[in-house]
Amino acid sequence: MVGTSRARRALGAAVATLASLATLVTAAPNAAADSSRCPSGKLCVFQYPEFKGQMKIISSSQSTLGVWDNSISSLVNNSGLYASASTGPNHTGEDSLHISPHNGAIDLGGGAFDGRLDNKISSIRVATTDYELSYGVPWMDWLAPSVRPEPTPVTAFGDLDGNWVPDLLHRAEDGRLWFLPGNAPKGSTSAPKGRLIGGGWNAMTLLVRHGDHNGDGNEDVFARDKAGVLWFYPGSGLGSLKARVKVGGGWNTMREIEAVGDITGDGRRDLVARDTAGVLWTYPGNGRGSFSARKQVGGGWNAMNRLVAPGDMNGDGKADLVARDGSRSLWLYPGNGRGTFGARTKLPYAWSANEELLTVGDVTGDGLSDLMRTINFHDLYIDAGNGRGGIGAPSYQMSFDSADGVQVF
Repeated sequence: MVGTSRARRALGAAVATLASLATLVTAAPNAAADSSRCPSGKLCVFQYPEFKGQMKIISSSQSTLGVWDNSISSLVNNSGLYASASTGPNHTGEDSLHISPHNGAIDLGGGAFDGRLDNKISSIRVATTDYELSYGVPWMDWLAPSVRPEPTPVTAFGDLDGNWVPDLLHRAEDGRLWFLPGNAPKGSTSAPKGRLIGGGWNAMTLLVRHGDHNGDGNEDVFARDKAGVLWFYPGSGLGSLKARVKVGGGWNTMREIEAVGDITGDGRRDLVARDTAGVLWTYPGNGRGSFSARKQVGGGWNAMNRLVAPGDMNGDGKADLVARDGSRSLWLYPGNGRGTFGARTKLPYAWSANEELLTVGDVTGDGLSDLMRTINFHDLYIDAGNGRGGIGAPSYQMSFDSADGVQVF
């Protein structure tokens, strides 16, 4: 899988041109102490220049601004979203300001931009990607490799659309969930589109997937909400999700949850969960999207800050677990087929303690399970598995449009 080109990310603080009669781009952020009023991760507008007067946080697109119409003299973008401020309603008008993620403070007063924007903003659009900001259409670029081996149908692990090729899900900073296909449609000559599944996923504190948990042959998703309720989202087999089903409450006692495939040897997919005391539990799947009585694996797992499920890494036919510790070391825990794990082995290389570590089975097309990681939070690399419990050196695959605050799984 390859994706958004590095050139798109190079937009940085000097951003692209919009389709309007006169589009202005942001200059270097204005230094002003009052701009610190805008919280981290937020887009804020201010009543007066130099970030004074009333402040409003913008969290979604505003086709009209009500009492704030023609009343904005400065703004701050501390969020990871793209934004545009236009002089007309419904994102129209002769002038607009294109604002890149984390651009910081912008003062429209004092003759900045020739005074064409001070107290003249009538609508604001926010978006996860630069394309959507410019055209108002949900879109995430996602380029497939020009040559990819034929898929090996040994397992549907990681496959969301029924073509035996593993795919990714991407929760962007604005809470929308995207389906990112593992390859282009057959015979396609254009880049595939990252398809929008839906919004509102920031209501969930944790999202996990891997395997078919209700016996319909499709990969499913589990999500925990802020109240600690675990929800089961059956996969459609078409890269989307069906109506959710409540599994149960009390899951806020778990620091981490991971769908691991079948680790109990009964042909059903299971979960493991690490509680706040560092005890790891196996939740045997019942084949209907929920679980039978949990079993304790053991304690001491708070030494780990990330668990992922790669499938079978060592070729013994049993699902394994990979864990990253606080020293940036990665460990393979081979499954024994009874819901617990054998003696661990250390994997090579140093692994960032705060970046993404993810697995979707075989992504190289050789029938062997692989690992993936992000570097610099937006570049995705693959460490190919060798089928004997080892991995190769990381190789670059793609970059994401929206780099900060995202979850890829």
